[in-house]
Amino acid sequence: MSFQVLQDRCIGCGACDFSCPTNALTKTDSFLGLFEIDPFTCDDCGICVGKCPESAIVSDPAWPVCHGHGCPLTSNRLAEVQCSIWQQRCPTCGTTMWRSNGSEFSCPKCDDGRKVSCPKTRMLEHSR
Repeated sequence: MSFQVLQDRCIGCGACDFSCPTNALTKTDSFLGLFEIDPFTCDDCGICVGKCPESAIVSDPAWPVCHGHGCPLTSNRLAEVQCSIWQQRCPTCGTTMWRSNGSEFSCPKCDDGRKVSCPKTRMLEHSR
């Protein structure tokens, strides 16, 4: 997760939750309605950051950023990249697969011969 909710700024309005395409935000307190970001669901799109009226969602330096732009798996730093972290893994090596520009998912190691892997995926795999 590259974002965190600052609990002292969150007013519980839910604007972040309603805007999140992956449903990564959950209420931590039913009375106050404060929110928390789930790192296993968040894809770091940043939509919630722009929707928060209190600027309560900020970068979390403990996690790598995964915007899909400038992904280390692509040589084009401006390419749109989508990973398959919750959809499928390479049947040969188990690596998270990725695709760009609407192409089919491919394994960066087996299919593309790359020696890099997604830093966010590595952190999530080691934290389980």
